[in-house]
Amino acid sequence: MKRHFENLTSKVSRAVQHWWLLMIAGLLCVVLGIVVFVFPLESYVTLAILTGVVMLVVGAAQLIIASTSGNYLAMRGYMIVGGVIDLILGIFLCVYPGVTMVVLPIMMGIWMMYHSFMMIAFGGDLDTFRIDGGGTVIFGGVILLLLSILILVNPFAAGIAAVIVVAGVGLILFGLLLCWLSVKLKDIHKYQEKEYPR
Repeated sequence: MKRHFENLTSKVSRAVQHWWLLMIAGLLCVVLGIVVFVFPLESYVTLAILTGVVMLVVGAAQLIIASTSGNYLAMRGYMIVGGVIDLILGIFLCVYPGVTMVVLPIMMGIWMMYHSFMMIAFGGDLDTFRIDGGGTVIFGGVILLLLSILILVNPFAAGIAAVIVVAGVGLILFGLLLCWLSVKLKDIHKYQEKEYPR
């Protein structure tokens, strides 16, 4: 059993070779979150297009990592579904930015909720492979889930500005979590060698 787990972790360390895509996607999410705070309502159409572009990048990064990592990550299925959802939402926001004044907060809430479940699952993967930081990722995923619920529970009761602020916080948190995960994926072979020295 131990030998099987060693082989699995060894394959994981070789399979996750596009970790830097998550870093780029995470940095874009952080930048978009900051833009939301700096220009909250000045250009809602621009915000919708920027959000669409970020969703496209995040979706593409997830699909590339999922398709090149084999079946070694338990959350591979989540990444594939999440990548497809990101691409669909991103294309919609880029093609129809004018109709999203009402729809954008709801779309972002659903997007953040799905990705919160992904973060929680990814934190479980890190714990399974005995990589430190799994608890941090799970905690961040729970916070992201709470933020998404705040957006989705009657998003217009508190006003558009409040929803945008919550979405901005969520984007920054999600971006930081993606950057954290990318570093963990980059160094996964180090944890594997430390846990199972040759």
